[in-house]
Amino acid sequence: MTGMLASVNSVEEALQALSANVDIIDLKQPALGALGALETDLVKSIVDEINGRCPVSATIGDLPMQPEIVYQATQAMAETGVDYVKIGFFPGDDWQGTLEKLATLSRTINLIAVLFADTQPDIAIIASLKNAGFKGVMLDTMDKSRGSLTQVMTKADIARFAGLAKDRSMLCGLAGSLRLDDIAELMSYQPDYLGFRGALCMDHNRTAQLNASSIMRIKQAIKHHQSQVIAENRILIADDSEINRLILTNMLELNGYKVDAAGDGAEALQFINQNRYKFALIDLNMPVMSGLEMVRILRKQHNPLKTAAISAFAFDHQKAEALDAGFDCCLDRPVDEEQLMALINLR
Repeated sequence: MTGMLASVNSVEEALQALSANVDIIDLKQPALGALGALETDLVKSIVDEINGRCPVSATIGDLPMQPEIVYQATQAMAETGVDYVKIGFFPGDDWQGTLEKLATLSRTINLIAVLFADTQPDIAIIASLKNAGFKGVMLDTMDKSRGSLTQVMTKADIARFAGLAKDRSMLCGLAGSLRLDDIAELMSYQPDYLGFRGALCMDHNRTAQLNASSIMRIKQAIKHHQSQVIAENRILIADDSEINRLILTNMLELNGYKVDAAGDGAEALQFINQNRYKFALIDLNMPVMSGLEMVRILRKQHNPLKTAAISAFAFDHQKAEALDAGFDCCLDRPVDEEQLMALINLR
């Protein structure tokens, strides 16, 4: 699931974000740079006010990558009680030395590294971040005038970043002057968080005050696209044979899909009424309700769900009957994995 990170710079803004049920409150001062830091006394006041009702992160500021400077700032920010400390990896200076120094803190502090997409960072550093004990990694932008993350980094590189983070079981965040229109594309990478500041403010001005209606628009858009992402990754199987269900489930899960399995057509219809699916694989011959009966009901309800009839198809007329009932295609047993994946991924 992808959560919403809202960056705030005061107690009042933090409480406003809390009332909107954002998933993480991020503390920074936009007027001081890409990751401008708030005074630690103010951060502590905000942490005390939130009182555990929402996770809180805080940036340490736009600091040079010098081990002792970054170490001291990270330690000081952690002492405020925030849940996560965000550290910007700015171009130049001593990245490796800074990582080695921070590794001594990562045992007790949740560290989040921030890479800047518009500086062409070496994404391979994610492996080193993991080895140094970082909890997560985030993409942001340093020069806000150049546009949003999607404008300064290719889809392939964003996907690679998200994939490397997930492969190492690290929290993955995407930010950088994000706007409402960026959400649909970025949700497809399934990040843990999308981070916003300017899009939550009056006139998209990141140094202006938060706007309640803007916060809700962003939150609702994430929720909407979240349901679409879930549907795109979910397959329904209906088959009365437990062995057949297990074979198909294993095949689909190895290809990255989530699977729901029903033992008959009636149970499959219940699943469809409760969830959204990318595709359904339906056995023709089932007790209680056959696959033919089920798909006829589905089409009477004007449900456009893509469905494949599965059977040994001993007679040619069976395929014609399945297609006439409303199935989109037919698959012979045993199901060929390559053919199945091609059908599911066909747009």
